[in-house]
Amino acid sequence: MMLRDGSVFARAWGAPNGLTVLCWHGAGGSSADFENVGAGLADRLGVQVVAIDGPGHGRSPSPPAETFRPSALAALAKEILDGLGLERCVFLGFSWGGTVGCWAAALYPERVLGLALVEGGHVDFADVPGFRTDRTLDELVSEAEAVADAEGDAFGSHTPAVAGAMVHGLCLEPAAAAYSRLAASKTPVLFVGPQRQSSLPVARLARLVPQTEVVHLDCPSHELLRDAPDGVARLVGDWLASLQRGA
Repeated sequence: MMLRDGSVFARAWGAPNGLTVLCWHGAGGSSADFENVGAGLADRLGVQVVAIDGPGHGRSPSPPAETFRPSALAALAKEILDGLGLERCVFLGFSWGGTVGCWAAALYPERVLGLALVEGGHVDFADVPGFRTDRTLDELVSEAEAVADAEGDAFGSHTPAVAGAMVHGLCLEPAAAAYSRLAASKTPVLFVGPQRQSSLPVARLARLVPQTEVVHLDCPSHELLRDAPDGVARLVGDWLASLQRGA
């Protein structure tokens, strides 16, 4: 289905008669990445799960480069909720979607009942050794073009222009810049990561956003939605069930 005047494509599971989980995928992904997790959560908990194709991904068209700042994407998430007629949601973000979720919960706490981060929202480009976050948009797009040429179809559902704009936005507005407002919101946060996960970025998230619950899956991959969907659905489902009991 198309949302927001045809500018965002979305898939949905479950019935819109209770809690809604809004899902945002990682770089180069699409709403299809949540198929197993979304169906599992809908069946187990009776919630509605809506997963979008982020701007410039899948079936959603590409907006101007400046709209890839996480704060602008958070505003888009709010518009999507408005379009669905929803006051609040639980935001489920994977990788890139985790940073978008941090900004959405920080800027619009009245719209986010809970924030589930799956391998996202904890590592910023400034944490990557040797990565220059001061590069221009054109430089980042050129780098993405080289990566796309090398990877071919494995590059994902976005273009190098979109990939460069995403990285530029994440350099300007890293997830950690939203932590103080996220902490002040007291929005419940769940972080799901693999056992191999470096403890430093996760420890920073847990320290600066103290309402964060950290859980791990016995899976070595970053691609948890692909490689451990049942485990993600189980852990997120357990956490959602606790939110429902406390509501």
